[in-house]
Amino acid sequence: MPADTATIALPPALTFEACEDLFAALKQAQGNDLIIDGSNFSRLGGLAAQILATASVAWAASGRSLTLVNETDALRQGLELLALWPLPQQERAL
Repeated sequence: MPADTATIALPPALTFEACEDLFAALKQAQGNDLIIDGSNFSRLGGLAAQILATASVAWAASGRSLTLVNETDALRQGLELLALWPLPQQERAL
């Protein structure tokens, strides 16, 4: 993994209470490419889904990549129910 790539492992449940930690981790990773590991994930709250979607757009707008890896069926289905699967992306300016 390149030095300018950060990794965040999602907790099993992204409830309202977990959003502060998720936001802090995303804020710390700003300016780097980002890999979000969803391998241990089981439950998605609406606010956490919004945070992930906003991060995806923000990373694309900054010219950095945000990649979701090892997503569980629960994560994919939770995002699909909110019309956020796949995570929104903006095309990079040429």
